Amino acid sequence: MKRLTSQTKNEVIQILSAVVIALLVTLLVLFATSEEPLYAFTRLITAPMTKLRYFGNVLELMVPLAFAGLSASLLFRSGLFNMGGEGIFYMSGIVATVLATRPMGGSIVHSAIVILAASVVGGCIACISGFFKAKYNASELVTSLMLNTILFGIGFYILKTRLKDMAVTGVASKEFLDTAKLTQIIPKTGVTTGFIILIIVTAIIWFISNKTKLGYTIKITGINKDFAKYSGMSFFALTIIVHFMSGFIAGMGSSIHLLSMYDRFTWSSLPGYGFDGCLVAMLGKNRPLGAIVAAFGLSYLRTGSNIMARSTDIPVEMVAIVEMILVLLITADFIINYLKRKKAMAGGIVNE
Repeated sequence: MKRLTSQTKNEVIQILSAVVIALLVTLLVLFATSEEPLYAFTRLITAPMTKLRYFGNVLELMVPLAFAGLSASLLFRSGLFNMGGEGIFYMSGIVATVLATRPMGGSIVHSAIVILAASVVGGCIACISGFFKAKYNASELVTSLMLNTILFGIGFYILKTRLKDMAVTGVASKEFLDTAKLTQIIPKTGVTTGFIILIIVTAIIWFISNKTKLGYTIKITGINKDFAKYSGMSFFALTIIVHFMSGFIAGMGSSIHLLSMYDRFTWSSLPGYGFDGCLVAMLGKNRPLGAIVAAFGLSYLRTGSNIMARSTDIPVEMVAIVEMILVLLITADFIINYLKRKKAMAGGIVNE
């Protein structure tokens, strides 16, 4: 227990150090590009806390980021690097739109059907990459990236030919029915019951990861796939299960985001949450609670940058500098830890 506590402290220190370094670099850039660097930096850091509406924006953006991060963290924790969240978010959004624009009973029943259907479809889509990985050892990274493009093409075709509302300009679906939309829980914001669902899902994933045999199996497989095989664990079954769980969570995040923040489906490109999910998962050290904290931090940063861009001479793209530095620092940490584990396992084999 002491060793785990020490490991957790080290991880927290590493993440905080990465954030501090990224913010310091951002401050230096602001001094070089802005006429009011300190004011701009202050707006970036403090603005989301100045109004309830701004803080509501943080929570609104946090929800899809957290779902995407939870989805990616399950895969990363099992040693898989799948980036199919992009396509899953889009196609699950199409499924949610099909059902959300059709009457299906009362509000609770209708929204539940929409979310469940989108989640199941997301899980099934993720299993495509999982099957090829488990059966043929095909790179899940390559297959998932290919699927993203294919799923977007199929989804956008359905949107243009089957779901498009001819009464509006541009490519957009018919309006979601009120019975399908989620209930607002913070007035004058887009924070809905989807936030409560996020907390429940996070608690479930935490319980599975830390208190069940499946969670232990996922962790062991992520450390050493061969060890898991020799211990009697089915790599094929585990890969399919993890992919389905990951896709299920991504599909749920897509539908909840749409039913909370949109009146109709308007995505004419991939939403970007799949790649954001990878960043959230890495920042959260592939842990459920870590993903929630990382999603909140990233959402807070992006909300602050939007406010800063409206009130200073700094463009909103400035936040990309912070994210880029965080990616570089966290990725370097992952590579170093991977090489250490590989060296340690090789040393163990030699000693035997």
